[in-house]
Amino acid sequence: APTIRTLYFALFTSDPTNAFTSGTEVSATWYVRKATGAWSVPANKVTYNTTRVEFTPVSGSSVTVTHIGIVEGASATDATATLLYSHALSVDSSPTPKTLGINDVYVVDSATTSGDYTITLV
Repeated sequence: APTIRTLYFALFTSDPTNAFTSGTEVSATWYVRKATGAWSVPANKVTYNTTRVEFTPVSGSSVTVTHIGIVEGASATDATATLLYSHALSVDSSPTPKTLGINDVYVVDSATTSGDYTITLV
């Protein structure tokens, strides 16, 4: 059976697509992928991250994030990294990019099945 490596949240400035398109991930000196932490036991086919995840504060210049994903592999330069899942940031199911200014911190909160990041298993 294959082994799943540590899972990381990654931020993207455009759709990485299923092909994990190069150049779509945030590229800035402050940016590093962040470990997702633990996931809940699925209930009614839904799981969520149980750990609050905070990215490093933005420095240098603002960036507009359009997508978030889950990646195996800690670094954007890891050629063996695999994009497992991604989706557009949204509000009420409408794509809603988020512009992060200097000193802003992108947070993926831990919560319940209505939290910041839920995955429905099919």
